[in-house]
Amino acid sequence: MHLAGQKLVGEHDFRNFCKMDVANGVVTFIRRIISTHVRVTGVGTGGYQMCEFQVIGNAFLWHQVRCMVAVLFLIGQGQEEPSIVDDLLDVDRHPRKPQYHMASELPLVLYDSTFDGVDWIYERETHEQTLHHLQKVWCGHVIKTNIVKSMLDSLENVEVPRDGEKEGGGLEGEMEDRESRSRVEILKQNESLIEGTRTKVYRPLLERQKCESLEDRIEHYSKKRKLDAIDTDQSS
Repeated sequence: MHLAGQKLVGEHDFRNFCKMDVANGVVTFIRRIISTHVRVTGVGTGGYQMCEFQVIGNAFLWHQVRCMVAVLFLIGQGQEEPSIVDDLLDVDRHPRKPQYHMASELPLVLYDSTFDGVDWIYERETHEQTLHHLQKVWCGHVIKTNIVKSMLDSLENVEVPRDGEKEGGGLEGEMEDRESRSRVEILKQNESLIEGTRTKVYRPLLERQKCESLEDRIEHYSKKRKLDAIDTDQSS
């Protein structure tokens, strides 16, 4: 995912990594990404290990970051190769965005902004109040996290009958029952981070149905504006 993210760095046409907002006059989709980085945070293991995707840019398109993360998820899950980023950035070969679900807005945070020639000044009392508030928020979330993790640990250590096996009776049945039991391993944590429903058979991005091209959308809204103008003239 980190290597794929590096392909996003630089000035590119990101029309395949956003929701085109032609209706509001956005017809240029060239933006510059200064840096991207994927790193592991925290000390969790397995499906409870957290990763952070950091992206720095001069400006972003509508839902650009959520679309980029959605594609990186597919790469991280092994469903797409990192080269899919190169393909989607090549708008000459792929001028129409394949249909895919965006990543959830839940983890998306604009956490810093910098301006040339501007130095931020922190007022002491306000700074302390902000820290106090965030510490209270952190405490509440950590408590809830530990409660839920305790429940998960308890349930994940329960031995349940395997598929197709029935509960036995008596001593012999109990021995057979123990042998036919196993712990259930379910790793579905990331499903809440992708919108929409999942299909049983994965279909590669470049083989999916495509959205309208930029040119088609511009033509559509140009005609719509002309019709609106005609209607206004006639009514007046």
